[in-house]
Amino acid sequence: MSGSRWQDWLSFKRWLRSERPRRTKPAPAKAQLQLESLEERTVPSAAPLDLTTAGASGSINGAIFAQTPTQPTGSGVIHSFVRLQAQGAKQTVQQGYNTDNRPLQFDENKSPTFTRSLKLDELPKVDAGGVFYRVFLLDINQKSSQPLLSLDELRLYVGGAPNLSGYDASAHTLGGLAPVYDLDAGGVDNWVKLDARLTHGSGSGDMLLYVPDSLFTGTDPYVSLYSKFGVNLAGNGGFEEWAPAAGPNSSSGASQLPSSSGVIQGTVTVNGVPQVGVQIFLDANHDGVLDGDEVFTYTDQNGNYSFNDLATNFGQYSAYAVTAVPPTDTTTNQSSQTVQLTTTVQTATVNFSFTTTPATNPQTT
Repeated sequence: MSGSRWQDWLSFKRWLRSERPRRTKPAPAKAQLQLESLEERTVPSAAPLDLTTAGASGSINGAIFAQTPTQPTGSGVIHSFVRLQAQGAKQTVQQGYNTDNRPLQFDENKSPTFTRSLKLDELPKVDAGGVFYRVFLLDINQKSSQPLLSLDELRLYVGGAPNLSGYDASAHTLGGLAPVYDLDAGGVDNWVKLDARLTHGSGSGDMLLYVPDSLFTGTDPYVSLYSKFGVNLAGNGGFEEWAPAAGPNSSSGASQLPSSSGVIQGTVTVNGVPQVGVQIFLDANHDGVLDGDEVFTYTDQNGNYSFNDLATNFGQYSAYAVTAVPPTDTTTNQSSQTVQLTTTVQTATVNFSFTTTPATNPQTT
């Protein structure tokens, strides 16, 4: 092959190579993250019960939480049954319960002076609105620059032993016992908002807890209280402690409870005649029915009745719906009357006057 033809052949091959489709490697497929929707497992959260105003109060699951005005507590007045203080400067959540058992499980103070068993009869009993309650005192401690603290969990247990142990955070049991009171009963995440600025430091008392007496069954049982603080609003200023509220008959002489000097009294008559054995009750939920935790009595041979040692000056919880069960075959215009007891109105008289129902004469034809 001549030189010119050889050059023509090389040129043709170069042209053919340039026109041939180039093979390119396909780009690797980009990995895509796919998020699978997970089953909703959060517990419904309720708005907090706000006790950051002096004298504020509210009810959760039948218990009353009340900000308490400054009262003389401190050494010799407050007799704590559990003191909680987390170890370490960065620990902002504190939890624990009272018991005689050792070792302790959570953040409880080890001294038996501050963490101990509690008998029911140590807790004062008051009548508020027609229901008997046992009353606990809470004392919190926070920095003045960050005074807010949350009470996030609260459960009460009743048993026959002073040394319960083994709190189960999943089952909410203590020593195998179910709580008789649970702040989060019904699956709602309730919590209480507290403000340490409303009182004056350690030992002054910040909140009163009123728990229906009907929950505490048995003859003077032991009461165990589990609580947790600092989940919603962090703890920062030392210990929190629970104690029986100091009642009017406290050895310290300083009551932390509303005045219990209230009296409601009256007479029941039928056609103007005093009636014996008529049932009178304080209808706390205003449903017209005597419930198991509501206070009741009967008229004496003179038709008289009375309720004594009632809480006064306690807002809505000092309003009493006095209700009479009408005697058989009688009628009245008003079988329930509501009275408000205050520091100035501590005694109220509520009378009930019934008349017999006229007999209907059968019609003849």
